[in-house]
Amino acid sequence: MLFFYGTGSSRLLTAPLPATACTHCGITGQLSATVFSRYVSLFWTPIFPFGKMSVTVCGHCQQTIAKLKQMPESYRPPVRQLQEQARYPLTNFAALILFGLVLAGIFGLAWCSGPKEPAAYTAAEQALAGAELEVGARYQSKAGKDDGTYALVEITRLTPDTVYFKGTSILRGPLTPASATIALRDSVSAAGSRVPYPREMWAQLMEGAVGMRRIK
Repeated sequence: MLFFYGTGSSRLLTAPLPATACTHCGITGQLSATVFSRYVSLFWTPIFPFGKMSVTVCGHCQQTIAKLKQMPESYRPPVRQLQEQARYPLTNFAALILFGLVLAGIFGLAWCSGPKEPAAYTAAEQALAGAELEVGARYQSKAGKDDGTYALVEITRLTPDTVYFKGTSILRGPLTPASATIALRDSVSAAGSRVPYPREMWAQLMEGAVGMRRIK
């Protein structure tokens, strides 16, 4: 890939030197100085400035001096003062500003389009959805027809539109708080450790064929 880079200059200011006499024709009040900014460019676009240069011109005899070191001693103080007053324009940083805007746009787009953590379920929303919906609530569901088998479900997280829960495999035997805790700890598959379910369908799940009921 080809890169076109180099240097350039832009005019910052032009001002008269009314108290300085031209060393060539001796006339006072005809001198003026122009300050230029020098910058590095990439593809002809300024990246950053790296210095200033000044040019003096006599309006009477047209004598022109393009380097501060070549100017007579009487020229140098007012020309240096003009160089200190001159400020680099933003256009001298055009490439850097453009690059910064592109980066800001990329990061802004990534932030806006990235996954957002669902908002917490508020107390008011919980009251509207039903008091039984709370993290840690446990439910027992029948997994067969009168064969003594069942499964357990525990709500692990709530958001405004989703219920997250974990569920055990099919269990048998008497159900006690201790056995429920052990089952929910040891009988939950990796795939069933955090299952999302739409909140608006939770009531249907409770009243459906699985026959879920809350337990202590």
